[in-house]
Amino acid sequence: MALHLPRACILLEWASRACHKTMITLHLRFPKPEHSHPILLAPGLLDRCGAALREAGLEGPIALVSDTTVAAYHGARVRRSMEEAGFPVLEILLPPGEKTKTLDTAAALYRRLARGGIGRDGVLIGLGGGVVLDLAGFVAATYMRGIALVSIPTTLLAMVDAAIGGKTGVDLPEGKNLVGAFHPPRLLLIDPMVLSTLPPAEWRNGMAEVVKAALIGDAALWQQLRDHPARWAAMPEIEPLVDLLTRAIAVKVRIVEQDPLETRGEREVLNLGHTFGHAFERVSGYRVPHGEAVAAGMMAAAALSARRGFLEEPRLFQDLEDVLRGLGLPTRWRAWLARYGIDASPEDIIAAMGTDKKRRGGRLRFILIHRPGVVRVHSDVPDEAVLQALEETAGL
Repeated sequence: MALHLPRACILLEWASRACHKTMITLHLRFPKPEHSHPILLAPGLLDRCGAALREAGLEGPIALVSDTTVAAYHGARVRRSMEEAGFPVLEILLPPGEKTKTLDTAAALYRRLARGGIGRDGVLIGLGGGVVLDLAGFVAATYMRGIALVSIPTTLLAMVDAAIGGKTGVDLPEGKNLVGAFHPPRLLLIDPMVLSTLPPAEWRNGMAEVVKAALIGDAALWQQLRDHPARWAAMPEIEPLVDLLTRAIAVKVRIVEQDPLETRGEREVLNLGHTFGHAFERVSGYRVPHGEAVAAGMMAAAALSARRGFLEEPRLFQDLEDVLRGLGLPTRWRAWLARYGIDASPEDIIAAMGTDKKRRGGRLRFILIHRPGVVRVHSDVPDEAVLQALEETAGL
């Protein structure tokens, strides 16, 4: 009789054999050399992250910040690796979820670091998804006027988006990430094997950001997703997974390098789907997953692109809908919000855009699709066109 091991066990066994053979190193370069850093991607990297910190020249005591859910899966492995490399570790666990990403939580972390003896030579490690990485990065940027940061993302969304680019922040009641700083990590460590512990919904959320990356800057990746969306609806085998991660990460690295501090405009294209998506999150009271909001937001952005005459491929709107549906992501925002018990009108969504950080000169800026691999920022968008795009993609 055949023995069927759990998928996670098979992947971890594979990782233990492949860890030292499959290291991929990307470099994110900033104008200030001290902000530039490597991105290391390898199966099984979690078990040698302590050695990676030593190789990067990091010396100080470690403050390991994670949430209770992630720590239950991965905390012991990271802590063991750090201790084997000779690092003392102060572990700080937080409740999971967006509600944790506040100034009050940041203040509590400052006090824990101070009481734990973490000084200017300390290293703060963020282990988790986007919430933990944003919060840990903000605390590292501001505690003692800045200490070293190492990011270890554990979700697909964080690996391809939130962990890359040095943006950190916390939320206010008025909106997400309204308080923050640019503070790139000294090291970004990505172990794709940790994705085997993700719930299916979290995998789908991350795939929304992969679709975004493909539309923004990798037409060949878009073609892969368009031709076989169901292939990517769940975590694939390790080789295609590593390729998917590398390509999506490379898109963001290339764009961030062109506009490191969001002062020139090139980096704004990374907000494809986010002007609408953040408004969906806001009207929901941040109850809806970010990836789902981005997916619904991309559909609205595609409808607005078509309405404004920018789509160079007429089938792109339908192709995007097919890809998102194949991945199990929402394509009609009002029907999707209704599943969470939220009744919102197009006018409600427009009102929720009022505190969006992408406003310039009092006008909202939309990232609109021209063709796969080419998107552009537009600020001359009439309110009526935005309203019509929302009506077209409402679904109820």
